[in-house]
Amino acid sequence: MNVQIGGATLAVILTGMLIVLGVNECQRGPLNPDVAEGTSDEQKTWLTIEHRIKRSDPTLTDVTRAQQTLTVRYRPGACADDCEPWVPHMLRVVGHGLAALNSAPGGKQYTQVTIKAGILTEDDVELVYDMLGFDAIKTQQGGYETFAGMPRSLTFSGDALAQAQAYCQGPSAKGFYPEFCERVETATAHR
Repeated sequence: MNVQIGGATLAVILTGMLIVLGVNECQRGPLNPDVAEGTSDEQKTWLTIEHRIKRSDPTLTDVTRAQQTLTVRYRPGACADDCEPWVPHMLRVVGHGLAALNSAPGGKQYTQVTIKAGILTEDDVELVYDMLGFDAIKTQQGGYETFAGMPRSLTFSGDALAQAQAYCQGPSAKGFYPEFCERVETATAHR
């Protein structure tokens, strides 16, 4: 079957795609934060990093720094009836947050990022990432999520670990997040 699309139809399709992308981008707010006049360059850089991480997803609620490390809090909303399991959602959000950090001016100076997630209770999941390998994997298809699925260390509460292990027993989980699920299978609860 040979399908041909005319120039006018293609223009309408592309215009529609640009409008959708533009609307989504506008809903997320400006790429850079508004900063007061007289703000130092160092403070502007930090405010931009913090803003871009939070802008990548509203569930990334807080960003703190200590030398070359960041701590980011992930707080998903309460789940309604038919929600996506928290593991793929968290890894997708974390991947995009790490990408926002990596692409922000000054973001590459942070070599370690700790994600503290409140899935069932406060800080019941903790993932620690070494950012040094991020550039090598980010260009692959699904690279952000793949990187998010490979934390240097992970810590779970008992209930969060049980849910992650149950998710990783599913047929698609090991295909999409093989490294993460492999680590979850051998993890022990620390809280």
